[in-house]
Amino acid sequence: MADALLGGIVINELLIDPSGAVHFDTDRNGVARSGDEFIELLNTSQSVIDISGLELWDAQRDNWFTFPPGSILEPGARATIVRNVQNGGSLPSGGADDLVFDADFSRGVFNNSGDNVVLYDPSNDEFIQATYNGDVLDDPTSGPGYAGFSSTASRVGAGEDFGSDIDGFSIQRFVDGSDNFSNDQTPTPSASNICFTSGTFIETPSGPHPVERLVAGNAVQTHAVGQNGEAQTDNVRMLVKVLRSRVGRKQLEMNPKLLPVRITAGALGNDLPRRDLLVSRQHRMLVSSKIAERMFGVFEVLVAAIRLTQLPGIYVDFDVESVDYFHLLFEKHEIIMAEGAPTESFFVGPESLRALHRDAKLEVLDCFPELRTHSPMTLPVRPIPTGHRQKRLVDRHRKNAKAILHSQSLLAE
Repeated sequence: MADALLGGIVINELLIDPSGAVHFDTDRNGVARSGDEFIELLNTSQSVIDISGLELWDAQRDNWFTFPPGSILEPGARATIVRNVQNGGSLPSGGADDLVFDADFSRGVFNNSGDNVVLYDPSNDEFIQATYNGDVLDDPTSGPGYAGFSSTASRVGAGEDFGSDIDGFSIQRFVDGSDNFSNDQTPTPSASNICFTSGTFIETPSGPHPVERLVAGNAVQTHAVGQNGEAQTDNVRMLVKVLRSRVGRKQLEMNPKLLPVRITAGALGNDLPRRDLLVSRQHRMLVSSKIAERMFGVFEVLVAAIRLTQLPGIYVDFDVESVDYFHLLFEKHEIIMAEGAPTESFFVGPESLRALHRDAKLEVLDCFPELRTHSPMTLPVRPIPTGHRQKRLVDRHRKNAKAILHSQSLLAE
């Protein structure tokens, strides 16, 4: 169970280093830089919580942000603190009940090599604490680097190890508020944290199979066209692991951002998907088009499903009462076919295993025993543009009435 202050406030997501193989520009000023660091808190309770006066602390930086008076967090809502919004930038929008702040703190807070994140409640003299990248748990009540911290404060819980980060990606709970962590997904400041829903048909060499019936060892068809449009003949991969998570009615009512995105039949172009496809908001779909090629120099890129809701026939489905989400894990990131449409498998590289909950990590290590001694970082199977550029890409398709799946990418299927 996640460590929580005030009966429900948890540390939900951390963006440690915005620049890497992919970049994340939190304030959307056009440059991913250290000021784009952010921390997201989540109200996991079913009650309104006043977080006014809560303090964020860091070793050597002391108290770097305090929530102002009137900071009221509704059930299921988030509070996101961006370290330093730059000129020309702006805060993430968030939902109607979310809170978003610019800490306006000019010095770097999150140490890329490892650090502690401390959230302190002066009213109750309590704090929660998270570590990442192998850092040991500090004692802010007596340890160095926490000048002015209460010497009588008590820690709620034992402290949480968020695992290791991958530059350009955030460490986030999956699902929101859970004990499971992922570190290889696009950051989601003030948005729900990633997958397929039950009933989705996945393409295999023997034909489409429901995702809930797939098991480790099954062969799955992968996308057969490379970034330059070349045909690939070796387009079958063996499934290594299937991870499943159920989100019930109460969770959906508390946190509507866990609702899936519905991509109606044919909405992507070329009569795809063949049937309605439901995925989580941050699950990425393949965009293959001349517009993508002009913008990014490659024909194919990956775009989060929530970005596609600007297009006709793609929307957040508010009518579902519960949803089962599935992650399909392969030896590397793959493009697979769901309801005939190209989309991503779960992006888990060896390095990202450190961010998983202990039990989930052990399961994956059983499948990849070599990762116990060797853990190279893997790159996404296709480029992942920043959120702002994803939005521009989808805008251009919408304004020009162009399908996001060009027929060239389907010739080898």
